[in-house]
Amino acid sequence: MPDHAAVKLPTTDWERIVRLGTERHLEELEAELQVARQHIAAFERKYGLTFARLQQVGLPDDAGLEAHEDYVAWSSWEGRAAELKSKLEELQAIVEYDYAS
Repeated sequence: MPDHAAVKLPTTDWERIVRLGTERHLEELEAELQVARQHIAAFERKYGLTFARLQQVGLPDDAGLEAHEDYVAWSSWEGRAAELKSKLEELQAIVEYDYAS
């Protein structure tokens, strides 16, 4: 049975573990956000407007199945990008926190 030595680590070691883990997770989320932004940019190029503008004007009455499917996918990428931005802000606060004070 392990002696649970990790549980007995000094606080400074735990702070470093948390900081390093958070930094790694930030990198992963930033990479995922980049993918979301690439998908969003592709839709913006294809339709010549932002998603916010598309929501204002709506799809044309004669929009086909592809446009409707793109709308759903685009909406999903926009939502995921917003979630990732929020998580990144929260995690960045952990990295920037001054544990010494």
